[in-house]
Amino acid sequence: MMKYLLNKKTIAVSSPFIPAITSAQTFRNAVGEVVKISDVVVPLLMSAALAWFIFGVVMFIQGSDNPEQRKKGKQRMLWGIIALFAMIAYLSLTSVVTQSFFGTNVFLPQLFTN
Repeated sequence: MMKYLLNKKTIAVSSPFIPAITSAQTFRNAVGEVVKISDVVVPLLMSAALAWFIFGVVMFIQGSDNPEQRKKGKQRMLWGIIALFAMIAYLSLTSVVTQSFFGTNVFLPQLFTN
């Protein structure tokens, strides 16, 4: 039952991106479409991970007299750091792959561009 629900969720989440990827004529265009999508999603996820880490720090400081509150704060800080590390690893890996195979410039996420 859980696999069935997971498959429906996966299809529902990925279905908006299917037309952009299938309209690509070559592998290079398909990768370009995926990179365009990740250009938007990755900075937002990094912001959310940073906010989660800061929320953990605030919980840790506010609950300095409560061991249970400190434990929750530590857990949130740990998961925030893990999420930030995962995002940075993803950016590093995609930068190396795009530089190696396509010779394009290294991708650096920016939320605001002029």
